[in-house]
Amino acid sequence: MEHKEIGFGLLQLSESGYSSVLSAMAADTEVLHWHGDMFGIPVGATSLAISASCPHQAFAVDRYALGLQFHLEADLRTIERWLVGHAVELSASGVAAALLRAQARESGAKLHSASAAVFGRWLDELECLQ
Repeated sequence: MEHKEIGFGLLQLSESGYSSVLSAMAADTEVLHWHGDMFGIPVGATSLAISASCPHQAFAVDRYALGLQFHLEADLRTIERWLVGHAVELSASGVAAALLRAQARESGAKLHSASAAVFGRWLDELECLQ
């Protein structure tokens, strides 16, 4: 990408995204974006979500593979470690650690619920494939 996408923001699910495991998230769940790269959708995969800054946020291959560009897994403790460990990157990108910390506190509970719902549903689908 030409810029880094760092911070909390909404996703826009594709039509396929609405019938995927991502539909387990509330529509107003702000997810953590922290990347400067963008993947391409693999051949045979289905695009599930985009953001305002990045046209590739999630994809699926059938029901067994799930690719995410955003961070559902990040809890407050993880984010705090990233803020410390990536202070130079944040500064160079013009992103205020205090803002990310505040966003993490505000979005933390909803992000945790979304993570449990999405990953739980995905694992349930994997179990059904056996």
